[in-house]
Amino acid sequence: MKIIIVGAGIAGLASYHALRKHLQSIKSDRAVSIKLVESHTSPANSSRTIGGGIGLAPNGLRAIASISPEAASYIRERAFSGGLMTFRDSEGRLLGQMKAGTAERYGEFGQVMVLRATVHEALLLRVREEDVQWEMKVVSVKEAGEQVLVEYGDGSSELADLLIGADGIRSVVKDSLFNGAYPAMYNGLTGVGGFIPISSLPSLLQESFDTHRITMAFGKQGFFGYSPCTSLSSAAPFIQWWTVYEALSNPTREKIDKTELLTRYGDWKSPYDTPEGGLYKHLIELGYAADPESRTTIPRHVTPRLPHWSNCTSLNSDVRGRIVLIGDAAHAMTPDLAQGVSCAVEDAVVHALLLKHYLPIPQGFEKAAQAYEMLRMPRVHFILDQSRWNANAKRDMNWLSQTIRDWGIWIFCKLPEFVHGGIFMYAAEDVVADYIAKHPL
Repeated sequence: MKIIIVGAGIAGLASYHALRKHLQSIKSDRAVSIKLVESHTSPANSSRTIGGGIGLAPNGLRAIASISPEAASYIRERAFSGGLMTFRDSEGRLLGQMKAGTAERYGEFGQVMVLRATVHEALLLRVREEDVQWEMKVVSVKEAGEQVLVEYGDGSSELADLLIGADGIRSVVKDSLFNGAYPAMYNGLTGVGGFIPISSLPSLLQESFDTHRITMAFGKQGFFGYSPCTSLSSAAPFIQWWTVYEALSNPTREKIDKTELLTRYGDWKSPYDTPEGGLYKHLIELGYAADPESRTTIPRHVTPRLPHWSNCTSLNSDVRGRIVLIGDAAHAMTPDLAQGVSCAVEDAVVHALLLKHYLPIPQGFEKAAQAYEMLRMPRVHFILDQSRWNANAKRDMNWLSQTIRDWGIWIFCKLPEFVHGGIFMYAAEDVVADYIAKHPL
């Protein structure tokens, strides 16, 4: 059985590990081969930093550990322990502190702040070199009898028994499934951020990371956040800083001049202001003085909700369920709930476990795809709704809207940590085991 995964980012690599773990025990007269196809060059041959910093929640770290304990350990060793968030307004006033994903509650799976590149590096561990084809662009996928035809930009093609689209928000696989009917759309928000060495920060701010681990500030015209994203014991620890604001003109990824950020955030106040100037102005200046390659500008794009994440409704019954979308290809979300990576890895684990269960029977691909959508869609749609609410709190606001938002944050910070359990306690293996018990073959 030949499986092709389109995309060797976090979602694709998670799918690779999950399939290798869970399909190797299937009794079959055909060996399972898994191939990753990626349009970009190998990270080993590039100095480009993959993305910025991210929050990796307990459910995401647990899902990674279930398919690659080595990758989970690699991440934990290099990450900053999050789980405690401080909320302020643009005048520096404390709106509240919230525990969410703390190590005290979730143990080894406590929330961490980490480089996206570190998560990618971790999942590349134990990936066999011969299983990845770099710099190979997929231009279309098609049903072909009982298989899937994959066509490449160089004119070549090949057949697969299963095709997994893990190729992100502008997924070629998704466009092939739906004839381009669900394109990515700009949602009116843009993020700019980067990295700053901790050693260049005021000493008072450096000392604050023990009690104010992640800081998020809200004003009338946007949002500003900062936190360490590497272990403080590393050789050269640094923080990530990020801003989100409303920009209806749909800017490109070209670098935005710091004047735009200074206009919005330069006069914001913080307990860590110095006689030389305000903290947020200082962070922007430091961020723009650093290597430009460490700074990113990301216009936020989302996709409409898809009716299906596979071709399980195809008229061709022989190929149903043999094209499946995971991660951003299926459900691109804004990062405002820090669940994009976690949901992608959960997708990969759930789908692989369902394949393990259903492949030994007729129409196994179709049944696995149907169960995958049944299990994953409600959860992901709930998270999408929560993420959208959080994103809207960063749009331009009048005085009344800002007041209501800030009171809402204050109230939310008063809630006990277990309110996040519905998202953070999710364990894909338990969810699938429960489903299988209720739906025997």
